[in-house]
Amino acid sequence: MGYRLRTLDMSEVARLEPLYHELARHHNEVSAHFGGSFPGMPIEEQLRDCAEDLSDGKAEVAIIEEQGDPVAFCKVDVAGCNGYLDELVVMPGHRGRGLGSQLMAWADGVFHELGVCQVELRVVIGNEGVQRFYERHGFLPSALEMKRVQ
Repeated sequence: MGYRLRTLDMSEVARLEPLYHELARHHNEVSAHFGGSFPGMPIEEQLRDCAEDLSDGKAEVAIIEEQGDPVAFCKVDVAGCNGYLDELVVMPGHRGRGLGSQLMAWADGVFHELGVCQVELRVVIGNEGVQRFYERHGFLPSALEMKRVQ
């Protein structure tokens, strides 16, 4: 299978919609406490925010395509020397093929190029497979974020 990784510009953000839907589906499936509450904002608003972040130079996005169809993407945000791995998703039929690691290598390159000294991300409690993936890429848990839904 021929996969192609490339950066995405703001005019193409709508192509991420099925990937955002998969990210929400996955979070709802694995969340130990908040299943059914993802995404916290409508996907259309997430796409709009992504386009604005790209336009403002606050973010970079890479997409992996197979025969022109999006199968994975990663969004990173950078503010000064702080980086944030905002989103990373691989469609189910394409997992286990190293695409997530390719996106991590891309993100690491962006962070290095921009002089980022600390990178953060969030993992949904209950998403042990993804937590192990990030640990293999050098991330360690630093705190447990607690929320109460009213």
